[in-house]
Amino acid sequence: MQIRNLKLIARESHHKSRKYVEVQILREVRAYHLIPSNQFDVTCDLVGGSDVLTYDYLLWTSVDFVVGPVRHALEEMSSDELASSISWGQVAEMNDLKAIPVYALPPTVTRHVIVEGLKLGTVLAAFPVRNAGDLWPWLFRVTVHVQDRSGKQIATAQTVLRMSPNSMRKTIRYDDPLPSR
Repeated sequence: MQIRNLKLIARESHHKSRKYVEVQILREVRAYHLIPSNQFDVTCDLVGGSDVLTYDYLLWTSVDFVVGPVRHALEEMSSDELASSISWGQVAEMNDLKAIPVYALPPTVTRHVIVEGLKLGTVLAAFPVRNAGDLWPWLFRVTVHVQDRSGKQIATAQTVLRMSPNSMRKTIRYDDPLPSR
């Protein structure tokens, strides 16, 4: 089993025809509103494995975040630097467990799968503007898991995207150095 072409797709909220776009970065344009959208779908292609006895699978998603203070130093870090300097964690407000069955997927056959309706609105609400630590979810990681009928995980794939806060979140401490660890 292989997972290929993992993408996050969103409907542009400001576009009249509800145009779909691949999400590369999420930017907060005003408090609690992201462009291209606060809601996205996960798409991928599943390629059936070589096990001729197993054709049915369960595909599910999980979402993790890197949360840190709104500081210039974090904004300037690359995604890789940021991911290695702050621990990943789940945010309780995110209903990220979306599961869909994939039935009758024979070996070497490819099927396009869409997991719809992952929403970031409640996550953003957990980080109010001018909150006590000025925290922000700088990165989020979506992981796609595939299990066989026995519950054994047989494939995973992930993608990491940057979330940029708007200027309202940049407080008087924005240029303060980060505390040493």
